[in-house]
Amino acid sequence: MKNTAIFFCFLTIIIFLGCKKEKQVEAHDEHEHENEIVLTKAQFDKGDFEINRADSLVFYDEFRVTGKIDVPPEHRASVSSFFSGFVSKTHLLVGDEVKKGELLVRLKNPEFIQLQQEYVENYSALKYLSSEFERKKNLLEDRVISEKTFQKAKSDFLSMKAKVDGSRKTLELMNVDTQSVLNGNFSEEIKIYAPISGKISKVNISQGMYLEPSTLIMEILDTDHVHLELDVFEKDILKIQKGDSLVFKIPEISTKKYKGYVRLIGAEINKNRIVRIHAHPIKDSEQFSVGMFVEAYFKNNPQKKLGLPSEAFVEKEKALYVLQLKEKTENEYHFELLEVDDTQEQNRYRALESKAKLSPENQYLTKGAFDLVEGEGGGGHHH
Repeated sequence: MKNTAIFFCFLTIIIFLGCKKEKQVEAHDEHEHENEIVLTKAQFDKGDFEINRADSLVFYDEFRVTGKIDVPPEHRASVSSFFSGFVSKTHLLVGDEVKKGELLVRLKNPEFIQLQQEYVENYSALKYLSSEFERKKNLLEDRVISEKTFQKAKSDFLSMKAKVDGSRKTLELMNVDTQSVLNGNFSEEIKIYAPISGKISKVNISQGMYLEPSTLIMEILDTDHVHLELDVFEKDILKIQKGDSLVFKIPEISTKKYKGYVRLIGAEINKNRIVRIHAHPIKDSEQFSVGMFVEAYFKNNPQKKLGLPSEAFVEKEKALYVLQLKEKTENEYHFELLEVDDTQEQNRYRALESKAKLSPENQYLTKGAFDLVEGEGGGGHHH
């Protein structure tokens, strides 16, 4: 009886261990198949699916820099007056376009008439002193007058000539027509004209306002010559060469990308360990405004890798996958969810990188992967 009890006990242990092992095998099989998706031929033909091999493509390391739209100093003009006066006329606002030589502002000051009057008086005196100088020069040659008398006439003539030349230059700075003044046409107004063509970016005056000399009246920007001022960190500066191409966008406006190239690279690193890069956009119909925030992207270190269209990659439980074709039968497509690295998208493609061994002969679902994994119309099922 004792032996019989031991035998039954031993048999029970063997059966228990056998069951446990069988359950472990079943669990292992389930684990093996949980990353597999099966699609029938009918489902594949009916759905919008595509299978392709990975392409051999060149991928770059891409890095981002920031900056702003600006214009070169020669295409930025600060308008001011050399003379004080009251603003008698201005009609321009920020954003208005002006042409070089266009009237911007009129300034009024009674002192302007006095300057013109002095010029006419001095000019008249100069004509007299000039004729006196010539007359006394001839008299000296004939020994009729002394050298001292001649030198006095010469000094008076040269002194008045200097005054007239100075007055003429002053009136020219005031944009006054000196010939018109000599004809008796005086004006208490002076005109200030646009030194360059462009857009008004600042206006610091209003009607009737009194201006001191050199006060900034307005600023004009020639936006046909905009460029990019980019700040590049020290660690990235050796990756950039003069003439390198780049793409940039104005994130506050749109996601549209524009092309450009590096025109100049700064000679020094500032206290923030940044180098200033001067880049030019390749001509576009787009009108950029000075001061706009810019994001620019550079590429370097080209490497050939296998790549798939971005839509072949799907996210599941915070990991990224592609559907690799594991087996194709007469009636079914068997796909394996292959975990891959999260690589950067370039030209709508991503590099295919994984811990698993990859072969150029492998095929992948390049269209419809999202629907299958999310279960939104693909019709496939997990094993």
